Amino acid sequence: MVCTKMDEITKETPRFLVIGCGGAGNLIVDKMATACLPSVKTIAIDTDKRDLDFTHADRKILLGNGLYKGLREGNPDESAKAVNEAREEIDALIQPEDVVFIVAGLGGGAGSGGTPQVAKIAREKGALVIAIISLPFQIQQRWIKQSRESLVQLRQYTDSVIVIDNEQFRWRYHNEPVPLAYEKADEIILGVIRGLVTVVTLPCLIESNMEDLRVLFRNRGFAIVLDGEAGSTVRNMNESVVRKCLESRSWDVDYRKASGCFILITGGYDMDLIDFEDISTSLTYEMDPHADIVWSAIAEKPMEGRVRVYAIVTGVKTVRERG
Repeated sequence: MVCTKMDEITKETPRFLVIGCGGAGNLIVDKMATACLPSVKTIAIDTDKRDLDFTHADRKILLGNGLYKGLREGNPDESAKAVNEAREEIDALIQPEDVVFIVAGLGGGAGSGGTPQVAKIAREKGALVIAIISLPFQIQQRWIKQSRESLVQLRQYTDSVIVIDNEQFRWRYHNEPVPLAYEKADEIILGVIRGLVTVVTLPCLIESNMEDLRVLFRNRGFAIVLDGEAGSTVRNMNESVVRKCLESRSWDVDYRKASGCFILITGGYDMDLIDFEDISTSLTYEMDPHADIVWSAIAEKPMEGRVRVYAIVTGVKTVRERG
């Protein structure tokens, strides 16, 4: 069920677009479309008509004008060309004040080829553009080169690129069945988007605003996610969740010299401000003292006795950038 319509958003309401490019991205879009979050509009973009038919997005854009006969196009260059041909249709859905999340897996065509071009359109429109992408497994060598080339373009055309490396999840969840491991990776992406939207649009224990998002994500380059959850059954719940976060980097890069961090903490009504502050301080202890830090907190009754944390670390440096 799709909960809202594109024309229900007013100029006074913060607006978030979640755009999926290709199969992996549109799986996330499908889940976002049924989440009923305020101010969130979903757009699915693909060359594959079958995937679009099963996606509950507010808007669907079939690339290629039938050139690919509704089948998936595995050539990134062709997908990039198809996005550019649909430029006017995509451009018309984006406003300068929007926050645009572009979600994709960098593998074959629409993900690697289409995502940078969609980001370019949104960036030129003036929106805040945050790409959340997954990298292929090392065994998928045919896609590795394509994903690296796409990353270079995304770095140029977006404000921030949040990188989820499937290889990291392979090691983190190596004892889990493959479908469950993928589900956990999807949940991190969904958790990040839901959390950022919630602390800006809904009453929270500690709220944020659109300016916080712009400060933390505008022109920040690469970013990673640290995530963790702990319950009160452990000896020190705050220490446990911080440790899990620091061990859970979504991409194997050094976050300590990052330029910013957006911390989203969800706990029960039994947690106090000291707990939230303790977690935030511990997470950022090794970061640059001049880094921009924003933290927001959500209290939910079902989370009593537990705490969940997403930390989006922005402005991280890759080996190439540090060298």
